[in-house]
Amino acid sequence: MYRQMKFNVDGAARGCPGPAGIGGILRDHRGYVKIIFSKAIGGADSNLAETMAVREALLTYSVSRWKENHKLLIESDSSNAVKWTNHPDTAPWRMRKLILQMGRLKREVEGWEIRHVRREANQRTDTLAKEGVQLQSAILRTFT
Repeated sequence: MYRQMKFNVDGAARGCPGPAGIGGILRDHRGYVKIIFSKAIGGADSNLAETMAVREALLTYSVSRWKENHKLLIESDSSNAVKWTNHPDTAPWRMRKLILQMGRLKREVEGWEIRHVRREANQRTDTLAKEGVQLQSAILRTFT
């Protein structure tokens, strides 16, 4: 039986482009937090930061113990990141390399989907992304 895990992700940029960060929270089907990440990604605009947050979630999940027996739902408050992840041919040319990397990761995760959520539903990940802008080294925490 497949249960579902949910990864909420967000990206933040101070400027266009400017220093940027990403954050994410993975929860199990009961809502318990299993993984948190927050990190700086250098200079980026908000679209790149949001899309990199989705890639980081796919990368993190693809090496997790849950990938074999859980489906994955990714939630992002970026309609562009959701659209480009679902329809790579609609992504701007400057994002193509990133989108192709995500395509390989998507093939490693069986039974995944991504959907858009309102910003209010993503407040904790928004905080992680904004904190990530200032981090000297990435934070990755796992919980049992």
